[in-house]
Amino acid sequence: MHDADCIEDSGDEMIGASDDDADSVSSNWDSYGDLPLTLDEYETTLARLDEEWNANQKKLHKLIYMRGLHPMMPSWWRMNFKMWGVTQPHLDDVFTPKYSKKRVAIHAYGHELAAAKALESLFYLSQTVTDYEEIGYQDKIAPTIVKSIRNYIKWALRDAGISKRRTQPTMLVRAYPPDFRDDVDSEGSDFAPSPVSTNGDHDPDDDSEDDEAQRAARRFTLAVSRDLERRLISMGAQWRQLLEVDRGKKGKAFVAPPPTLYAFAVVQHIVLLASHDSSSATNPVVVVERVKLNDRGQWLWNALTLALPVNMARDALTGMWETGLVVAEDEGEEGDPDL
Repeated sequence: MHDADCIEDSGDEMIGASDDDADSVSSNWDSYGDLPLTLDEYETTLARLDEEWNANQKKLHKLIYMRGLHPMMPSWWRMNFKMWGVTQPHLDDVFTPKYSKKRVAIHAYGHELAAAKALESLFYLSQTVTDYEEIGYQDKIAPTIVKSIRNYIKWALRDAGISKRRTQPTMLVRAYPPDFRDDVDSEGSDFAPSPVSTNGDHDPDDDSEDDEAQRAARRFTLAVSRDLERRLISMGAQWRQLLEVDRGKKGKAFVAPPPTLYAFAVVQHIVLLASHDSSSATNPVVVVERVKLNDRGQWLWNALTLALPVNMARDALTGMWETGLVVAEDEGEEGDPDL
């Protein structure tokens, strides 16, 4: 089991120091503000995570857990979000201190305004989903969520100069209709929590109806679990095959560590954020978070939760240029609508 301190990459603790690592993807903020007071509580949560979660999955889990306490955006983005109220004092810790040059999880390689606009599009998502739900446009919810996440991924890769079409994907976005059924009769890991919550207090006369509803929910959950698991494991196998080289008597090795893969499984207004460590086919597919997008009051936290894995996946790709598997975007290149 990794310590919480090991989840973040090590970084300079003197915020604003002249030798602060501005190129660090995720500097260590564990000593910042009120974070030390929360870390003990988080240690208890961390202890419940599966031993097979890798460092990136634990890091993402930690960042989501620490929303509001852990700086996640550069301080100079504040004014871009003034109309959203993100500049209020109680949200100060969402941004870096003004004197810090440390890299945070959500950042831009290129145009800062475009980065802010891309994130702002995720701010609107909870509002839009809730509006659709209230006026009965249920069929518009999942497509809207899928389109929003894909557009954010498209921005993130373009911002780093990465061709989405010609680079092996590390992110998957897929919607599952309520009547989705898995056609392949196989044993899945049943990793995904049911998107249907159940109430323990019920009338015994309703047992038969409840049992059938629970069985239907169970079948749906297994179908989604197996389909998503197969897709991520297949993506991982492709990465291992592309990264593997034969070194003769020394056997086979990877030219670079296979990346952590991320999936956004959209079920009505819920997004299941899943992940797979592609270094081995035996690594489990895990659900890191369950995001309910039909709550207006959670618009900021929901947006950050969706943006974090996209930025992490994009940053990992920027460290793989030398493998030849990450291809630079050509000027004027159009993105593939399917991820």
